[in-house]
Amino acid sequence: MAVNYIYYEQPLNELIRTCLRLEYLSKLLDYYLEIPKAGSSHAALGTLLDILQILDRPDIKTKFIAEFRRYVEHFQQFKGNPDVDNRSLKLALDELNHLIELLQPKYGKFGHETREHCFINNAKQYFLTPGGTCNADLPQYHYWLNLAPEKQQNYLKHWLVDLEEPYKAVRLLLKLGRDNTRESKLVAAEGFYQTTLQPERFCPLVRVGLEHNSSVYPLMSLGRHRLVIHFYTASIDNKPQQTKENIKFILMA
Repeated sequence: MAVNYIYYEQPLNELIRTCLRLEYLSKLLDYYLEIPKAGSSHAALGTLLDILQILDRPDIKTKFIAEFRRYVEHFQQFKGNPDVDNRSLKLALDELNHLIELLQPKYGKFGHETREHCFINNAKQYFLTPGGTCNADLPQYHYWLNLAPEKQQNYLKHWLVDLEEPYKAVRLLLKLGRDNTRESKLVAAEGFYQTTLQPERFCPLVRVGLEHNSSVYPLMSLGRHRLVIHFYTASIDNKPQQTKENIKFILMA
């Protein structure tokens, strides 16, 4: 019988951490969009505003470009290698170079049109205040929440079109990072594991897999060349404590 795993991820750099946050928010947004109710539309718009805030960083495009160029240089080393599918390699390089061109700062910030939309621009300041979107403070928003659910969703989907470009970059960067890991089945003695990371490994994140019915979770401390994992008892009601049991887990790094 197949075993289900929960995967915990730890990034090696801030851009990957940003991508993980954007991926998480995107999944939340997809979930809210599947529920045609005013409460879900409210949650979806709040999530969209969180995404726009992350993408408002002035250096994010430059960081994506630098990371993709690093992959281009890495992949070009495999040209002519008989053990490599050259067609797949060319497709990967073409996709990377295409994204590098699209991400040039001359095209402005991510999500610029959605961010400057009059309704979005007016609503975002009220979302910063607890309860600030009530009908007494923001009657226009109250009107929007009382539109037919399909109309609300049409607005949301229209605003999301402006985010297709950054999410292409997010999906590709996370796919490259996850595909470049090596899987090992290990045991953490008394809930503790440490290892040295090989500096030549081209891996921007570490993944730890635990069986779905496991009663522990990992806390990872990650340096440039060293990984330390403490496994803690997964109690919601009590203070977390490191387990004294030997824990079987999957390490992908």
